[in-house]
Amino acid sequence: VRFLLTFDDGPSGVMEHNPTASILDQLADNPIQAPIKAIFFVQTRFWKNGGSDIGQRLLRRLHAEGHLLAVHSGTTRGHINHTQMPLEELEQSLRDSSEDIHAITGEAPRFVRPPFWAFTNNTLDAYTRHRLHMLMYDIRVNDGKSGGINYTWRLRLRVAAEMRRMRDRIAQGVVPVVGDTIPLIVVFHDTNRHTAENLQVFMRLLLEEAGKQGLAVAPKPFFDDAAELGETAVARSGARGLFLHCF
Repeated sequence: VRFLLTFDDGPSGVMEHNPTASILDQLADNPIQAPIKAIFFVQTRFWKNGGSDIGQRLLRRLHAEGHLLAVHSGTTRGHINHTQMPLEELEQSLRDSSEDIHAITGEAPRFVRPPFWAFTNNTLDAYTRHRLHMLMYDIRVNDGKSGGINYTWRLRLRVAAEMRRMRDRIAQGVVPVVGDTIPLIVVFHDTNRHTAENLQVFMRLLLEEAGKQGLAVAPKPFFDDAAELGETAVARSGARGLFLHCF
C-alpha cells in the first residue's frame, strides 16, 4: 500500500500560526519521508480562505512547491453543500474555481471533492461538464476531533479501525492496484491547527497500523512526484472502494 494525502477546506487565511503554511513546511521537510506531495481541495474565493491575501499567497505557494490544486468551492459563500446549491450557482462555482486555479497553475484542475462529501447524479453531471474527476477518500482519521487527555489513544484507535476496514476491503478485491501499489487516499483538513500540530503523528500512525494489519507498505510510503500523484488520482477517481456519499 501507499498513502495518497489529500487536504480539504483550505488554504487557511489566518495570519499567525497558519496551519496550511505549517503543513506545507512539514510536507517539505520531515523525518518520515521528504518531500511529500499532496492534493489540496481548495476554496478559492471565500474570504476566510483563498479569497484572502494570505490565502492567495498560499495557493501560489502550494503550486510552486509541487502540490496539486483541486476544486472544493469557488463561491464567496464558502463551504456550501453542492447538493443544496441551485444548479446555476454550482456551475458558476465550478467555473470560477477552475479559472482561479488555472490562473495560478496555467492548467485546468483535474479533480473535485464536494463539500461534506455529498453529491447527487446532478452534481456528478456538472463535474463531468467541467471535466473534473471526483476524488473521494479511503481513510478518514477525523483530524481535529479527538482532543483531550486521551487524544493519542483515541487517535490510534481511530486509525487502527480505519486500517482494519481497508485491510478487509483490499482482501475483498474492491480497492484497485495502480501500477505496483494499492494507493489509499487519506483525507485531512489543512485549516485545522490541530492537524498541523499533529501531522507527523498521523503519518506515523498510518504506517504503524498498516504494518499491524499485515499490509506491506511501499518503500516510499507517500507520493513525492506531482505527475505520478496526478495519474494515480485519476486512476482512483470514481473507483470502487472509495467512500461515496450520494444523496
